[in-house]
Order: sequence, then structure tokens, then C-alpha cells
Amino acid sequence: MLPIPRGVWAVASALESVEQAQHWCRHAAHAAALSVRRCVGTDPQILNTLQVLTSHHPWCALHGRGDLAELVAAQAVIAGIRSLPVAAYRSRFPKLMVGASTHNKTEAQDAIAAGAHFLFYGPVWDTPEKHNILVPRGLHNLTEIVALGVPVIAIGGVQTAAQVMQVQATGAHGVAVLRAARSTPLLQQLLHAWE
Repeated sequence: MLPIPRGVWAVASALESVEQAQHWCRHAAHAAALSVRRCVGTDPQILNTLQVLTSHHPWCALHGRGDLAELVAAQAVIAGIRSLPVAAYRSRFPKLMVGASTHNKTEAQDAIAAGAHFLFYGPVWDTPEKHNILVPRGLHNLTEIVALGVPVIAIGGVQTAAQVMQVQATGAHGVAVLRAARSTPLLQQLLHAWE
């Protein structure tokens, strides 16, 4: 297994076609890793889209679809609230690294106990994706999750170089960005901020 990348991860969400995936890859080409969630279409359509992503980047994680992650030779699957649990992914897909999407310390501890190789944690800051669902967790809570001892990828509301540096200062392994990954200039700023 390849090591879990440090730095800025680009998150792709709801890509609907090979063309959209190719366009998105042009923006996110220099990210440390790709994270793909909310796949759209039939499984064959999703498979074609994912193959574009994995052919453009050496490290890719897929949220909630271990079967497709294995088929496209992705490096990891990420367990979430609506997916199979961490332990099921560990047993069914032993070639994949398994991450877990977590939002509080209890979820993080449970994921680690079940064998998660890494955690997504957030939202650290306010983000449209979580309005009326989750309140921002903040840097103090992120620091507590990092102290649990597995690689943590912070997510949620990261739009500035200053935020990237604040996340890095907590000891987090990386930061994942969704909106910023759609803008090549902004993503480049964030990548430079991590260096």
C-alpha cells in the first residue's frame, strides 16, 4: 500500500460524466490526493468516471464504494454514516486502506478501534455542505482528534492559505477542499501554504 499522502487533498463530488472528470482533473492535478464522493449514474458510468480520476492521479480514495475502489485500483475507501462500517471494509477489501468520515471524538475513537487507517474530520469551519446539519468543530477539537494518533485529514470551509497553515499547525496529516479544488489559482495558493 502507498503511504497516506500529506498535504492538500482535492474532493470531487457528484461528477456525472467522463468529461466532467477530465475537466475537474485539470484543476486538481497537483493535489496530494483525490477524494471522490457522491458518485452519479449507473455503476458502469461511475466506473468510467472513476477510471479517469485514477488514471490522472496516483492516490485516490472513494467514499462508500469499496467495490468500485477496488475495480479502479484506488488506494482507499472511506466509510461514512450511510456506508458499510470500517470493520466491514477492512474484512471485505483487504487490499484497500480504509478511512472514516468522522465528526466528533466518539466517532473518531470508534473508527480507530475498528481499524481505520486514517480519518476525515470536520467540518472545521462553516461550509455550505453542512449548513443546518453540523456546526463547525474548530481547531481546538481538531487538535484533540489529531492527538488520537492516526493520520487526520481536516475538512470543511477551507478557503484560504491562513486556514491551511492553521490546520497544519495542529499536526493534521492533511486538509481536504471541495470548493477550492474547482479553482486552479486558489488550489495552488493552498498547496503552497502547506509546503
